[in-house]
Amino acid sequence: MKIQTKIIFTSTIWLLILLVLANSSIFFIFKKTMTDHAIERIQTESSNIIEGVKQANPSSVNFANLLRAYLPPNGMIRILPPKGKPILVVMKNNFKLQDLPYSYKAGEHMAVERVDQHLYAVGKTPMIWTHGDIVSLEVIEPLTDVEHSLSILQVILVVASLVILIPTIIGGRILSQIILGPIKALIQTMEEIQESRTFKKISRDRPSKDELDQMANTFNNMMELLERSYKKQEQFVSDASHELKTPLTVIESYASMLKRWGMERPDILEEAIDAIHSESIRMKQLTGQMLLLAKGDTQWELKIEKIDVADICRETAKYLQQAFERKISIHLNTDHPLMMADGKKIKQLLYILVDNAIKYSEKPIDISISRSNHSLLLAITDYGIGIPKDELARVYERFFRVDKARSRDTGGSGLGLPIAKKIVAAHNGEIHIDSEEGKGTTVTLKFPLHFSNDSKVSLIED
Repeated sequence: MKIQTKIIFTSTIWLLILLVLANSSIFFIFKKTMTDHAIERIQTESSNIIEGVKQANPSSVNFANLLRAYLPPNGMIRILPPKGKPILVVMKNNFKLQDLPYSYKAGEHMAVERVDQHLYAVGKTPMIWTHGDIVSLEVIEPLTDVEHSLSILQVILVVASLVILIPTIIGGRILSQIILGPIKALIQTMEEIQESRTFKKISRDRPSKDELDQMANTFNNMMELLERSYKKQEQFVSDASHELKTPLTVIESYASMLKRWGMERPDILEEAIDAIHSESIRMKQLTGQMLLLAKGDTQWELKIEKIDVADICRETAKYLQQAFERKISIHLNTDHPLMMADGKKIKQLLYILVDNAIKYSEKPIDISISRSNHSLLLAITDYGIGIPKDELARVYERFFRVDKARSRDTGGSGLGLPIAKKIVAAHNGEIHIDSEEGKGTTVTLKFPLHFSNDSKVSLIED
């Protein structure tokens, strides 16, 4: 069953139940009110008849004529003995009343009875008859006006129910179409996406600012996010293929050279082995960096502990100075270079940034450490080629390298800064780059002194 049918069916059934309950209540309340009034009238008439009979002289009064004076319209009065047939029956033109069943009642009895599908108000009251016998005074009045009023009321309630029910069904259908419109658009868009294998959004003419509009907006945002992720994935695969193609080509060419002349010419053998070894190391490093970035969207728990940033900077500087024969100066501007962080990740971060500074500068490198009330600041400064302003915003893109630094002499893959940015984000920190072309670059890192475990960020696995 479709949702639209369920909405119409459910709303109609509930409304029908409510109408039946409401109409039944109205009908029975009206009927009871009318019958109560008829009973009160019969009771009053019975009391008047008894008073009239008491005051009459049995020897000079015709009781038939006396009772006829109290006779209800189209009604009947009977005097019923304890046993036998009625002593006296008084009626006007409605002779059908005499066929009504009768029974003696010792006590007072007032009720509305249904006989042969008609309503009658029947009142029975004990009284003393002329010879001192106790009889039952029965006063019967047909409730024709009550039956007529109840019939009219039934027709009115049925017509009113139809007048309410039919527009409600139509309104429910229209409302269901309004409600299900965005859902149908969502289904159609998803089917089109499945068929065309492209990302599409739900078109919205007028935002309604309700839950359905929120659903459509969420779906569009999700499609936009998936499209961006898909494009980034395509770009990543394309860039990775491009970056891996060069070392693989070099290895293949030297392997072919070895296959042809390697055993006969030692100089070619040594050159090929060196080239293959160098390119293999480079490809291994590149592959490792790409794997780190590929796993960057998974959750990973940092090993947070109190670390001395100055000691990590000294250790990193010592290693890189020996490896590249470049002077690295550390300027400590605080007596407490301590913070809560993952020491291995901070060391990896420093290695990436200092390594970049060495690659793009031939002058000494400066590392400064300072502290504010709530943060620890690190600044790595080189005095090299700098970064053009129009390319500064792109340095965090994967495989991006500044145009002047794209030569293979630097050995860079363009993955260092994206990894560095993720490490900083994992520690709830900030990274900022200031650069002037031809004068140098300063990378500033800002870390909170106290790491918060509540924040969930995309981290990098070992």
